[in-house]
Order: sequence, then structure tokens, then C-alpha cells
Amino acid sequence: MLLDTTQIGDMLHVAYYDKNGVTKFKKYKLKEEDLFNWQVAKKLDKKKDATYVNWDKRPIKKVPTKFINNYRIVEYIENKIPREDYDEIFEYNMPRTYFVDIENVIIPGLTIKEAVERADGEITAISITGDNHKCMVLGTKELTREQIVNIQKRINKHFEQFGAKFEFSFKKFDSEYDLLYTFFAKMVSKFPMMSGWNVLEYDWAYMINRSKKLGIDPVVASPLHKLNGREKFPAGVCILDYMDIYKKWDRSIEIKEDFKLDTAGRDVIGIKKVKYNGTLNDLYRDDLERFYFYNAIDTCLVCLIHEKIKTMEIALTIAHLSHINIMKCSSPLAVTETLLCMEYLKNNKMMAIDPDKLETDEGYEGAFVKEPVVGKHKVVACFDYASLYPSTMRQMNISPENFVKKIPVDKIEEELKKGEYIVSVTGCCFGKEISILKTILNRLYGQRKSYKKEMFNCQLKKAELEKKLKELKKAA
Repeated sequence: MLLDTTQIGDMLHVAYYDKNGVTKFKKYKLKEEDLFNWQVAKKLDKKKDATYVNWDKRPIKKVPTKFINNYRIVEYIENKIPREDYDEIFEYNMPRTYFVDIENVIIPGLTIKEAVERADGEITAISITGDNHKCMVLGTKELTREQIVNIQKRINKHFEQFGAKFEFSFKKFDSEYDLLYTFFAKMVSKFPMMSGWNVLEYDWAYMINRSKKLGIDPVVASPLHKLNGREKFPAGVCILDYMDIYKKWDRSIEIKEDFKLDTAGRDVIGIKKVKYNGTLNDLYRDDLERFYFYNAIDTCLVCLIHEKIKTMEIALTIAHLSHINIMKCSSPLAVTETLLCMEYLKNNKMMAIDPDKLETDEGYEGAFVKEPVVGKHKVVACFDYASLYPSTMRQMNISPENFVKKIPVDKIEEELKKGEYIVSVTGCCFGKEISILKTILNRLYGQRKSYKKEMFNCQLKKAELEKKLKELKKAA
């Protein structure tokens, strides 16, 4: 499964997960003829430019560059890398996952956002729990051997009703600098997948800001020694926030009271966080064993929530089906653009940048919302259309390259009589040749039906096996 792609100089590094869920890399040297991006052309120099077309059939040209854009990376991977590499990169393999949570000294009077931005409080503990149920806490205050054994017992007692057991260990560091540097350089850089509850907006952001104060370069967290974006995400490591995943895709809990870990733990597995008196600062000062126990439970809890609902697999499957970098899986734009780009390539069309439209901020009307009839009503009907948007797009043959024109609403009937186009109720006219987007949606819809049928058959087989098992037990 593709993790991400990173260009460093003239080398394209492709990170992916192998059969064991471990991160692997393949490197490709970009030749001089590969270092270009497509751009919509006003005029073509026929001596220099071959005649290529954009998705909307406009002429395009190659513009030399040091760094190829996302469209070109998709094109390079689809057309240039060896087939055996391609199959290995996009094989459906789930990553080994590590759940992380930090504790830090709380500065009174600050909002959470202010606390993260300022990062004035010392990081006092980092808990890491793997999907193998091994939990480690990193701290700057020593624990006795007896306390470490006690914490393991308390962890397993906490999750006794769920039937889960964890192996606990502790590592003490001489300073906060050593703790954070080791975590970045020796652990994060080797994580195939890092997750946690609110890990992006709090834990990761806090550690990045705190590292600046300590004089640590967080680039050591990347196996490629490169950070991406304002968030400073390490290239070659995936970080997904389980709270965001739970918000966006979980359907196991119909009504969510809030998105706190305590509430999610209660609703999903029936177990909440550790309770304590006073503040975390008090707990750190007065009861170190309980403090580290509290830190460990938070990552164990997220691990068990994941095992129960496996919502992360939805995000990973979306990324796999659309061949996008995993950390872009929650972006409908990234998913749609990549799917379109791959399908256009099959039809010898490219996705080029139009320099005239880069600076435009043109708005457009979104979904239609009907105004309600205010008042108390005796009979109320609710209509829920299955896959309304994709079904509409398939029915109307909607796709960017298939749009012809928009006509006034009062001209729709006249246009329909001509029979040249498919016309929507808004007056948008689309060509009748099967569009790229319809092709993609037909394929995805077919896969969905196939998987649902397979899932149904598996459930039937499971029911049959359970019935036979009961019969065998009675016979015995």
C-alpha cells in the first residue's frame, strides 16, 4: 500500500507497506526528460513541443522544472516504474500501528490552542502502545521495579472486563531533551503508522513547537530527513488522528455525545480513562506511579477502540483504492483528482496547470438546501436517496471534460427536443459520450456491490458454522 512520495533532488522516493506492515522504500532517478510539469499552452512551438492535450482537450506543453507536481508524480508512477514494483507498492497491506500520547506540565490560564502554540510546559511523559499490545512509557523521573510491575497489573486490571492484556515497560531519560530526541530519531522514524487521540492538533503540534525551544531539529523523525508542510510531518512516516477518523467515518456509535477519548472508550468498549483528584500537575508531583499509569491507559484505550471498530481501515482502503498518499485520504479533492488523473492517462489526456487560473478565487454554488415550511406539521416525510450525488453524476453523465454549456432554465425544453445533450434541471448540458467520471463511478459502484455480496456470503457462512458448532456441542 502506498504511504507517500517524496522528491529529493532528482530522486523520487516512494514509501509503501510490505506484507509485514513495515515501511519500505523504492527510489527512482528522475532523468532530465522527466523533470517537467504540464501547463496549458496559449501558443505551441511546434519545433519544441509535441502536441499533447489537457483533460478538456486544450493544447498543453512541457515546462522544465526542478520539482514535479502531484499530477506528474501520478503520471510517472503509472507509466514509468516497473510493473513488479507497481504491484508491490499498491498491494493491499495494512501497516503496523503505534498509538502515542504525551503528558506535559500544564501552564494555568492558557487555552489548549495557546498552550500548544507556546509549548512552555515540559513534556513529562510519552506513552507508546503497539498493535502487539506492548506498551512503553518514556519519562524523566525514575520508577522502581516494583512500580513498573504494579503499573502492568493496574493496566490489565483496568481492561479486565474487555479481556485484553498488555505488556508494560518503562524507560527513564536524564533530560527532556534526551526523551524527545530519542522519541523522534529512534521511534517515530521507524513507525510505519503513528496514531492517537487528537494526536495531530495536540500531541504532534506540541512536540514540534517544544522541540524548537529545546534546540531539537524534528527532521530526525523522518527516515528521509525531510519534513512536509506547516505541520512538519516527517516524510516516510504516516500520522493519522484516530479522533478525526472516528468523527468522519465511524458508524458503530449512532449518537456521539462528544468526541472525548473518555466518552469514546465508554461507548465503544465500555471502559473509560483513569480518574484522578486535582490536576495532572498535582498527579505528576504527588503520585508518579498513577501518573505514568494514566499516560499508558490513554494509548492502550485507543488501541482497543481501533481493534473493536477498525475505522482506520476505512481511511486506508480509500487511500488504497484511489492510489493516493495515505495522509490525504480524508481530502475528497485529493481522492477525486488522483482518480481522474489516472483515468485521463488511460485516455492519453493529461492534467495540466492553467497559469491564468492559479490566482483566481472564483466561487460556486454548493448543494441546494430547500427552505423549510415553518410550523407544526401533522405528517412529515423524510426521503433518503441511496448514493444521491454519485447516482446523479452517473445518470447525467457529469464530468469536467463532458460539460458543454449552461443554458437558461426557460430554454431547457427546447434543448431537450434537439436531443444533442443530456440536460440537467439547472440548464447544464453534458455530452452523451460516456464520461471519465461516470466510468470511475461505475467501476467503484461495481466493486462496492461485489464486496457487499462477498460480505453477505461470509456472514451466511459464519451463521452456518456457528449453528454447526452449537449442534456439535450438544452432541458432545
